[in-house]
Amino acid sequence: MNQIIIRKETKEDYFKTEHMVMRAFWNIHGPGCNEHLLVHKLRTSPDYIPELSRVAELDGRIVGAIFYSKARVMEGDVVHEVLTFGPLAVEPVCFSMGIGAKLLNETIESARNTDYPGIVICGEPGYYPKHGFELCEKYDIHHPAFGNSDAFMAFPLKETFKDVHGLFYESPIFEECEDEAEIAEFTKEFPYYRPLKLSCQWLHKERLGRISEIRKNSFTIRFFEKELPAKLKGSFDATLPENLPIVGDYVTFLYNPIGESQILSVCDRTSQLERPDQAKTGVMQHMVANVDYLFIVTSLNDDYSYNRIARYVSVALQGGVTPVVVLTKSDLCTNPGRFVREVEGISEKVRAHAVSALYGIGLDELEDYFIPGKTICLMGSSGAGKSTIINAITKEDIMKTGNVREADAHGRHTTTHRQLIELENGVSIIDTPGMREIGMANAGAGIDDTFTDIKELEARCRFSDCKHDTEPGCAIKKAFETGELSMERFMLYKDLSKENEKNYAKKKQISKWAKAAKKGKVVY
Repeated sequence: MNQIIIRKETKEDYFKTEHMVMRAFWNIHGPGCNEHLLVHKLRTSPDYIPELSRVAELDGRIVGAIFYSKARVMEGDVVHEVLTFGPLAVEPVCFSMGIGAKLLNETIESARNTDYPGIVICGEPGYYPKHGFELCEKYDIHHPAFGNSDAFMAFPLKETFKDVHGLFYESPIFEECEDEAEIAEFTKEFPYYRPLKLSCQWLHKERLGRISEIRKNSFTIRFFEKELPAKLKGSFDATLPENLPIVGDYVTFLYNPIGESQILSVCDRTSQLERPDQAKTGVMQHMVANVDYLFIVTSLNDDYSYNRIARYVSVALQGGVTPVVVLTKSDLCTNPGRFVREVEGISEKVRAHAVSALYGIGLDELEDYFIPGKTICLMGSSGAGKSTIINAITKEDIMKTGNVREADAHGRHTTTHRQLIELENGVSIIDTPGMREIGMANAGAGIDDTFTDIKELEARCRFSDCKHDTEPGCAIKKAFETGELSMERFMLYKDLSKENEKNYAKKKQISKWAKAAKKGKVVY
């Protein structure tokens, strides 16, 4: 704390201060924030009081700020001028260092030397009472919009504050920062952060981060540029894997700058990729969450498998993720276009790209997916070139790579666990260990989404329970005859559906046993 300098803001500080304020409030009350625009506009307001406002500096970096302005309490024709402040902001990776308290205490002491009788604010009810703030209703001061609440507080500076009564009005500048288009345009001047609309907002003491890595029972939270070690709150039910955090999850947590932070809750997921757990029969393995694109990476050598790609596509569509098939090492293939057409024939929702990291072929096509705020998950066999492709596109060695065995075209496992990496432009990459196969369970909708052509043909069969064998009016058999549908594609659809039904039934039975065991019941 002795290294923290509290001082007046200079013009050279303006951008740094606004950036810090933006980070401090980002996604706290809703998607993004507007406080950085408020600070920008407040400085030009006649109500702004720079003599009282301060910034906090640590090792040459702006890590906190408090901004004072004039406000009014009106009772009929009587107008009382009072002080207010806001925002009071602290750099998020410097929480729990006492910076806010230092700014608050020092500026209140300065405010005592002014003619203002007191301070009125709308602020965090769990924080300001610790510093002497009391409810405004005690002083017969009311907010014109909501009357009174625990967040509406006052701090007397002089004895005369007891004579201040009426309705509270802050500077009009506070209402001039609500235009979403203006906020979005102003925000472009700063580094990119993804705005999130989550059910867990409005946040108070808790912070919002993203799970970037899991090793057994140890979690890592990505919080701005920091990687924080974390553990689960004791109330998490470990017997329900679907409730536990997975890589890519947004979580609320209590920030601990010197030890393990505590994960409080998992926010709603927009997407989720899962597969049958190979080590636990009938149990689903929840792999990653909140993914926009699944890069299904396979090389155009002995690794290529139409069947396996179809499985990945079904898993992606089941989980609400857009499948993108990346066919690597196209320089080793005489006709990569044939494979692109074949893969895109799996589903109308699949896009395929043949690329070569060695010669830079096709990489520009993949750049279209690297959109700030998007998350790309990489899946495929070891040695397929997942890491090499990302390094080639980003022009950085951000991911480890290994050699491929010439004998069987299989690669070494360079990724041993799922890990989220955030690029400077706001794109997130989730790397996963190599998988030669991926099973089917709880993927019925994804399989149907992959084979929409077959589902449409089945709907045209004369009988709703058609087995596509000897029944008359079978649209599937007719499609075989006309060449509209191949027998190989139909058998792949049937095999995946059968495997999915078998594994899903097993999963439901085991889930039933687990719930019964938890209640102390015996199920036969």
